[in-house]
Amino acid sequence: MKRWLKEHKIMIKINKQRILQKTLQKVAMYILPLIFLNACSTMPPEPTVAETAAAARSVDTLNQASTYSPKVSINPQATTRGAYRPATSSTISPQDTLNINVFKVPDLSAREIKVESNGIISLPLVGSVRVAGLSIAQAEATITQRLKQYMQDPKVSVVRTDNAISKRVTVEGEVRTPGVFPIKGNLSFLQAIAMAQGITEVGNSRNVLFYRDGAQHNISLDLVRTGKIADPILRGDDRIVVLKDAAKVREKKIIDYLPAVMAPVSIFSGR
Repeated sequence: MKRWLKEHKIMIKINKQRILQKTLQKVAMYILPLIFLNACSTMPPEPTVAETAAAARSVDTLNQASTYSPKVSINPQATTRGAYRPATSSTISPQDTLNINVFKVPDLSAREIKVESNGIISLPLVGSVRVAGLSIAQAEATITQRLKQYMQDPKVSVVRTDNAISKRVTVEGEVRTPGVFPIKGNLSFLQAIAMAQGITEVGNSRNVLFYRDGAQHNISLDLVRTGKIADPILRGDDRIVVLKDAAKVREKKIIDYLPAVMAPVSIFSGR
């Protein structure tokens, strides 16, 4: 009986070793080549001198247009479908600051009133008025109409003293903390990415989308980081979108799959 138990234990050990060997063979045969090939595919090709020079000229042109001016075009891709359209400067937006003047009625006027995040302002007598999305003239007409319930022929003027849309930039996509960030002083492209806590492990750093005035531009974060091209200076309502890198996504899937493949190895090796 003891001899049989001993032989049985030996057979179990041999079977474990065989399963372990087969599992390792599968890893070596299927998984490791995939990791190697994918690693090769994720290595960014060195940009040519011409490509770097073209990218530098594009960024220089963006920097020259870092204040509001007529639309510039730097190798823009077609944006007829799904194009990003910025809010126009005549449209009131949340966080704007307004002066509301009711002619000869100072008690109903309001100075330095900020538009709330829900687009509403609060005025004497008429209460809450939604003005976000309206032009200055539309806001004047809306407030005038509300005041007509209490007085005859009110004269209302609206002046925007602070345009919030000119002081923010949007960073979205494959960044760790996407959001809308304020522009204080001269904010650069690289600083905006840093404010969003950098790109994720699957973010495409070689081709970041940059939207300005409805036009799409492509900027290499890698070239900016290495100093091969200038760091673009941002202006109000710029939008940065970091897309996924398909090769990095494949690599992450392989790495995530490895624990499941190696589980039998841990079991049969007694770990």
